[in-house]
Amino acid sequence: MSDTPDLQSQSDQNRIEFLRTELSACLTIASVAETEFNIGNNEHAQRSIAEAEKAYATMQRFLSDPKHAEHISGEERQELTQGIAELRKKLDDLALHP
Repeated sequence: MSDTPDLQSQSDQNRIEFLRTELSACLTIASVAETEFNIGNNEHAQRSIAEAEKAYATMQRFLSDPKHAEHISGEERQELTQGIAELRKKLDDLALHP
């Protein structure tokens, strides 16, 4: 039983790292989509945007689900919320491409 707090702490840290990695990957995918648009490859850009949108939705679910959210500190939540807002803006800007 003494391992339980350590396991919970490790699980919490893994959750945060997953969300940070997912956010970073989404921002990279959004940048790839922008490049694809710029070189005229709209089909690939749209696929990249769709993947980033899927991951964005996953992150939103994690942050809004009390089961997961209660294990995220205020500072970590602020960091992730700012990153997700940046991603949302990039995706919205990309949606304006013809």
